[in-house]
Amino acid sequence: MAETLAQGAASRDGFPPDAGEDPRRPRVETIKGKRSFRRLLRELGLYLLPVIALFVVWKLAILIFDIQRFLLPQPEDVLATLWESRQLLMEESWVTFQESLWGFLLAVGVAIPVAILLTFSALAARTIYPVLVISQVVPKVAIAPLLVVWMGFGMTPKILLAFLVAFFPIVVNTATGLNDLEPKMIYLARSMGASTWQTFTRFRLPSSLPVFFAGLKVGVTFAVIGALVGEFVGAGKGLGHLTVIAMGSLNTELVFASIVVMAAIGVAMYVAIELLERLLVPWSRSRRLEQMGA
Repeated sequence: MAETLAQGAASRDGFPPDAGEDPRRPRVETIKGKRSFRRLLRELGLYLLPVIALFVVWKLAILIFDIQRFLLPQPEDVLATLWESRQLLMEESWVTFQESLWGFLLAVGVAIPVAILLTFSALAARTIYPVLVISQVVPKVAIAPLLVVWMGFGMTPKILLAFLVAFFPIVVNTATGLNDLEPKMIYLARSMGASTWQTFTRFRLPSSLPVFFAGLKVGVTFAVIGALVGEFVGAGKGLGHLTVIAMGSLNTELVFASIVVMAAIGVAMYVAIELLERLLVPWSRSRRLEQMGA
């Protein structure tokens, strides 16, 4: 009797009586996989659409206004230069990438302790924060020639300039994220007997990660800009140096090719931070997708 009832219940649910697992589960996982793939294609399309539109407007502007080649080259000429000068561009871009990366990593390494100090010390917040703001008022383009004079034409002044440009958004976002914890969460941690360190590692730090990664995304793009500014002012290698040389000889195809590679470096570093955020802070992305209705 019991077996008959069990079989009847299984039949009403729509599953075979002897089925060990839900046969619909693979179907659900397949649907989720298709949705993720479609979402990925949609994101790639959204990224590529502005690039395609830019090339179309570029081409139309040359055709309509009859712009001379030495002023604005054809898109296909720039692509051909990218291929023909690929070895030179790879060598110069590697220098720029190293300067940007080391400057960014230095900014992260210094910004995190400073942000923690600003969070836990009111005196430090009152004394250090104004200095940080004043340091951002001074244009980095004005500092770049001094750094080149003091440190030479090597990578050191470019790394330092990349650090100076990327440091401020990282430290501000990190401090904001650490201070953005709701008071009731702090009261909850204290009521459970958590120490200051436990409150920091289990409450403040996880809640600050989305804002922290937002600062990293801004900082990594600023680091590339800082390194390029240093190369424009004075350098023996790098994409900025290559651009100055190409512009002096009116080789606008190479200038535009260098700009494309510069943009590629910035995008690649930004995407790397984005992927790291998806890995370490998956709940932040899920929340954004829910807000966008994805």
